[in-house]
Parts: sequence; structure tokens; C-alpha cells
Amino acid sequence: MSTLNMEKTVAIVSSESGVNLFLATRLASAVKNMRSTVLLKCGRRIADARNILSVLALCATLGSPIDIGTFGEDERDAAQAVEQILSEWNGNAENIAPTKPL
Repeated sequence: MSTLNMEKTVAIVSSESGVNLFLATRLASAVKNMRSTVLLKCGRRIADARNILSVLALCATLGSPIDIGTFGEDERDAAQAVEQILSEWNGNAENIAPTKPL
């Protein structure tokens, strides 16, 4: 996969608990039906956004910048979905929207 045509953006983790299991699950659910490849990078670690354990392994904490790279047909939609989840999630119950199980 060439990274030359990859859509790139950065999101700052806004959750006080960082990227936890619930947030990783929300990310995976958001991108599972997208046609694009979605990669996340935090420090030296890279994760496939569809893989919950891979996302957790980023060890991203509050305020961590996460580079979002998307490549494919719906790359802009995928990047926007991931950026919104990472930057708007603060761990409060009112942010929980019903999602279908993986």
C-alpha cells in the first residue's frame, strides 16, 4: 500500500482514561464497514483501526496526538469518523450511542 495518496489527519485524545476498551470498540465499529484501510499512529506504534487489541496497544493517553491515515474509496469519511470519536469522546454516559455488536 502506497502512503503517497493516503488521507492524513491528526486527532487529540480527549478521554480522561485515554484510549480504553470502550473507545477502541467504538473505533472498530465505526470503521468496520468502511472500504478504506484505516491506520492509527501514536508515537512509534501503529494500529489497524479495525483491530481492537491493536488500538489498545497504542497506549494513547489523554492529550496524545494520534495520526490517522486512511486509504481507499471512502477515506475522507473514515478519517472524519475516527477523528470525531477520538476528539469528542470524554467518557461520559451521554456520549454513548447504541451500536451494533462487532
